[in-house]
Amino acid sequence: MSQEEHNQEYNVDSCEAILDTAKIIHAEELGRFSQCENKTNIGLAFTGVLLGAYLTYLSSYKVPLKDTAYLTYTILFKVAILILLSLAIIFFLKSIKRGEYEQIDLNNIVDSEFAGCDVGQVRLEIAATYKQVVDLNKSKLEKKLEDYDIGLKLVTWGFLLFVGHFLIEEVIRYVK
Repeated sequence: MSQEEHNQEYNVDSCEAILDTAKIIHAEELGRFSQCENKTNIGLAFTGVLLGAYLTYLSSYKVPLKDTAYLTYTILFKVAILILLSLAIIFFLKSIKRGEYEQIDLNNIVDSEFAGCDVGQVRLEIAATYKQVVDLNKSKLEKKLEDYDIGLKLVTWGFLLFVGHFLIEEVIRYVK
């Protein structure tokens, strides 16, 4: 920071408004980060339960027809559902592992020289620190949300295929 900027008078009210806005945006981003984590945990739990139910269904499955076309169809569906649910779990786990939310670096603002500066300047510098943290976390949050969305799409397709396949199997079982 140049000497001219250091000696510049700051409007305290403007700096207060900037700092308050920076705090609000930081809190909102932290909330979005936590909300993403919570949604991912719920998605992971649901997918785990669904996968457990599907594996139970597979273990109790008895082949109603010995027809080659039927066996090919049923194996392809079963493998596809298993792959979709497994991939969904992988993407949910990737979303969780994307890293922790970066915190405000207090070293930037806690020092005796900084304490002697103009109140407006101090508020502005603190606001800049909040902005820096938001910017650092933006790409992490976007990647977490992207992985979550992919996992959600995969589990949705896996669930729909499971339900559709189950219904077809039940019709075949009663028709034969």
